[in-house]
Amino acid sequence: MRSVWVVAAAASYGDGALRSGRPYGAWIGTSLSDEWEARRPHLPATRRLALALNAPLLLRAERRVLRGAARLYATSHWSQRSIAAAAGVDQETVGILPIPVDVEQFHPAPDDEWRARLERPMAIFVGRADDPRKNVRLLLEAWPQVRARVPEAQLRLVGRPPSAQLPAGVEARGEVASVADELRDAALFVLPSLQEGFGIVVAEALASGVPVVVTPCGGPEELVRASGGGVVLADFEPGTLADALVAALEDPASLGDRRRLGRAYVESHHSPARLREALAAAFAELDDA
Repeated sequence: MRSVWVVAAAASYGDGALRSGRPYGAWIGTSLSDEWEARRPHLPATRRLALALNAPLLLRAERRVLRGAARLYATSHWSQRSIAAAAGVDQETVGILPIPVDVEQFHPAPDDEWRARLERPMAIFVGRADDPRKNVRLLLEAWPQVRARVPEAQLRLVGRPPSAQLPAGVEARGEVASVADELRDAALFVLPSLQEGFGIVVAEALASGVPVVVTPCGGPEELVRASGGGVVLADFEPGTLADALVAALEDPASLGDRRRLGRAYVESHHSPARLREALAAAFAELDDA
């Protein structure tokens, strides 16, 4: 091995690389502080206490791993800022390696099939709905307002279901064999998260030709604005989310434009080929460090 890499959601997992004494690169999703800020308020009291007790040790480990890396990389410009702040380094010293999406597996349904689905539109969420950071509570609070204005609309939750009771027009599918197939059935993808370093499922939805509505949660908002493939909410209010969903569903022409823009952006910026090129350059940088 000529180099060692830490590839993780958070840098604190990279203590082994630090202890190895070898030069290493670190490709990190987000800082611990940003992740905790989104998750902490909704955790049970016992877990909040455990987090408070362990936080100093974990933050020190995070900083040691980040400062010890020969090269630092993030998954988005948002996570670049987050990781630079955690490491106490200049943001410009943190590179970006784009998260890849399999654009062959995640491909759009034919246009005529997609347009036909708009007659009974389905919005979809994919993720751990029982994770407070995903903030599915917001989506469930907003959905009755959507149904009052678009009665035929349906909401599908894919992944671990929430513990809350589901309102009318919502189904929880649980874990599925093919997320790509589920996405192609949808008119819209919704991500109500409090915080995300990148949000891979947003890129997968865009690759599948599904416009997205996201909260101002970090990486996803950056992806949506850059691609033109959806809408970023101004806040985390149920009424704001409901208004955005209804406005999108009532404007098929704009949805079609966003569908094409999102797909084209992911093909250009997040294909496996793009990552291979970026990784080759990153490996060379680390070897020269």
